[in-house]
Amino acid sequence: MTEKVTGLVIACCAVCAIAVSAGSAGSQSAPGPVRVGLYDSRAVALAYGRSESFMKALRDLKGEADKAKDGKDEARVKRLDAEGRALQDLLHQQVFSTGSVNNIMKKINPELPAIGKEVGVSVIVSKWEVAYGDPSVEYIDVTSRLVRLFHPSEQTLKIIESLGKQEPVPLDKIRMETSK
Repeated sequence: MTEKVTGLVIACCAVCAIAVSAGSAGSQSAPGPVRVGLYDSRAVALAYGRSESFMKALRDLKGEADKAKDGKDEARVKRLDAEGRALQDLLHQQVFSTGSVNNIMKKINPELPAIGKEVGVSVIVSKWEVAYGDPSVEYIDVTSRLVRLFHPSEQTLKIIESLGKQEPVPLDKIRMETSK
């Protein structure tokens, strides 16, 4: 939850800074509208969750757990099992609801400036994090550009398309399994 709040605060500060700089530059030339890149975090989470990068991380986690079981290291087995359940819970919150994807966005952070420049936006934020938007702000959907960074299969793209037609499940309705 802290990452979600931090992300929202950063996005709000960026939009305010853009608005202030646009206002101070107004005497030099007529400023254009503030342009904000929005993405559906569920699509980004799904693309990542089905990516080779994520699958490798799961294989590595399972390999560690298998080694711990073979070595009869019960404490490590318990910790790794809890880590796996927590990872699954987080991904469910992200794919089916509006859980923060800051952990995923960090993986593609180096590519974000190029996407921002390509589409002409000054900030990129999850569409679920925008609590208010002034009517003068222009929103540009950058979801597909972010999704492509995870090299999704055609099947994944079809799932993402159908996901976009559904409302997210309220975050408090996502069942958590970490207490097993």
